Amino acid sequence: MAYRPSKRLRHHHNREELNLTPIMNVFMIIVPFLLLTVVFAKTVVIDIYLPQENQSESVSADDKLPEILTIKITEKGFELGGIGEGKVIDGSGYNFNYPQLTKELEKLKERYPEKEEVILLFDPDISYDIVIKVMDAARETSEGGQRTLFPHVSLGEVEKSE
Repeated sequence: MAYRPSKRLRHHHNREELNLTPIMNVFMIIVPFLLLTVVFAKTVVIDIYLPQENQSESVSADDKLPEILTIKITEKGFELGGIGEGKVIDGSGYNFNYPQLTKELEKLKERYPEKEEVILLFDPDISYDIVIKVMDAARETSEGGQRTLFPHVSLGEVEKSE
């Protein structure tokens, strides 16, 4: 009996192969382009210290709570409290005087060299950029060389004043 080839084999030989060359060319162009245009995210970490709840419970009636510098940021300017003794730095309409703030903080650091804590209080409407600029001014100064002022920064929000 003679061998008879099947119809499937003949049909299989007539089928064309998929041409992958054009898609490979596209990938060879797109992959280097994407690698060259990628933007690497630059993240910055700022250390902040949140007040602990149990600190107020551990203080007895005889112990005095330590005074901590507070900087309140409002649309009228900066208000220094705590060891800042109620100093107001005008900044009406969110036009803040950062050099004046730095000078006042330098004076406070000279009077209280052991203090390292500061609390920033701000209205909910204050932009993130302003809070970061005040935080930078409170942490260090570059006047007369790099100098650390109040490196331990805590953040807080106050209700908007009417």
